[in-house]
Amino acid sequence: MLTLNNRPNPAAAPTLDQVVELIPDAFVIFDGDHRLLAANAAALRCLSLSREDLRGMGCHEFFQGVPGDCAGEGDCPLITAGSATEPLSVQIPGGRGRRRLSVRISRGRGEHGDFFGLLLHPDPEAAPASPEGARLVGQSLPMLELMRMVERVAPTSATVLLLGESGVGKERVADYLHHCSGRAQGPLVVVDCSTLGEQIIEAELFGYEKGAFTGADRRKVGLFEAAQGGTLFIDEVGELPLSMQSKLLRVLETSRIRRVGGTDYIPVDARVVAATHRDLAAMVAQGGFREDLYYRLSAFPVFIPPLRERREDVIALAEHFLRQADGGALHLPLSVPVADLLVSYHYPGNVRELKNIMTRAAILAGTGPLLPEHIAFQSQAGEAVSVASPRRGSRGVCTEAGVRAALAATGGHRAEAARHLGVSERTLYRYLEKFQIRV
Repeated sequence: MLTLNNRPNPAAAPTLDQVVELIPDAFVIFDGDHRLLAANAAALRCLSLSREDLRGMGCHEFFQGVPGDCAGEGDCPLITAGSATEPLSVQIPGGRGRRRLSVRISRGRGEHGDFFGLLLHPDPEAAPASPEGARLVGQSLPMLELMRMVERVAPTSATVLLLGESGVGKERVADYLHHCSGRAQGPLVVVDCSTLGEQIIEAELFGYEKGAFTGADRRKVGLFEAAQGGTLFIDEVGELPLSMQSKLLRVLETSRIRRVGGTDYIPVDARVVAATHRDLAAMVAQGGFREDLYYRLSAFPVFIPPLRERREDVIALAEHFLRQADGGALHLPLSVPVADLLVSYHYPGNVRELKNIMTRAAILAGTGPLLPEHIAFQSQAGEAVSVASPRRGSRGVCTEAGVRAALAATGGHRAEAARHLGVSERTLYRYLEKFQIRV
């Protein structure tokens, strides 16, 4: 258990700030009232905030990004994880936008009551990619065309709008664009508009001045300023309220922001990349999105194809996600039955769904071989359904149930169903006639 002793020592005892500097990793201390007491230099670098910004910050602002009362038992990480032995993975809004950190929280007692020590580490799965690791996975024609498009627009200053279904990897493409641009040495700051309320979005993007609203006891730099010299990725821009759309348009046109509660305009130099899965043109027609902002954002639209339109990339992506999973590298390369099963699926959840499938499969396989029964696709009800490869019956011939399952899994595509069954198309036709199956 941690101990904290603030007893004055006539022999010039070290201050709390000096004590935390003895810890090499990023480390902060909260008091019993959930106010931040001290942070070492490693924590300041990790959070991209100054010691003045952090000192006295409440737990709600530390974890949520805006001042407010403690969320209380069940919701405050200091309470829920104070006695946990495993680190907690949380998104913390530091000076360069929200980033996922692995936080190990220890609770202790000193002469003045309880306190909490937080050891901060970047989450390995969410760590910023290196320029080499930022390259997109896939060699299909749609992906090669996408990479050529991104590489062409990256060196320019044009605002880019990434379009595509949920789960196709828009943040990954934004990361690739950033690393291909002249701003690669600057920060890539990410904000997801779908997870924040209107007041929080404004405070996140533009920052606020001390006294701007109840609980704003210090000035906070916004994400536009944090992205200075780099790229600001605004995800799910279609979720922005109309009142915020006009403010975003003004920033795009003037390259200046004004903090909430402030009077001065501050010049900003950040390249904006926006993304949405919604049809913004339809929203404009329905009055849900400003037409002038739509044309400003869509100066250079880039469409990211869904995974079902680039099945050639499925195996490369699946093996990529296996390498990221604990113990997943043991199952490389994938066996032919598993590969056939993965390619045959239509992936309504796109790349995100494939990642979840492979993570689950690695856990189920453990140290043994990864088999088709370890592959679980999401049903329409949201349940994970294991699908063993419906290839052949016990005597080496296709069963009627197997043929129907293969056709269902491939959406009636005969060539893919034949590959899934391990037979030629001509053989599949014979089975269709035999079982009187019409496609």
